Amino acid sequence: MMFFRRMNEKEKKNSIRAVLLGFYTYMIVSFINFFFYLLVEKELFSSAIVFWSGLLVYFGYSAYLDLKDKKKSARSRDGS
Repeated sequence: MMFFRRMNEKEKKNSIRAVLLGFYTYMIVSFINFFFYLLVEKELFSSAIVFWSGLLVYFGYSAYLDLKDKKKSARSRDGS
């Protein structure tokens, strides 16, 4: 039994791009948090904010890329 439909090639490509951006977000937020802790001895971001920031960036960017591709394909279909 399959719960989700299979992703097409464009959706796979968009998902990989979003994963990379989400990972970089985790790294940047963790970097800022770590150096803030070294300077002030207090965390700037809670662990929940670090966690949710990466997830929100992943899902948001993935949805943005998918919508952009759908609009682009709809325009090319209507124009031809």
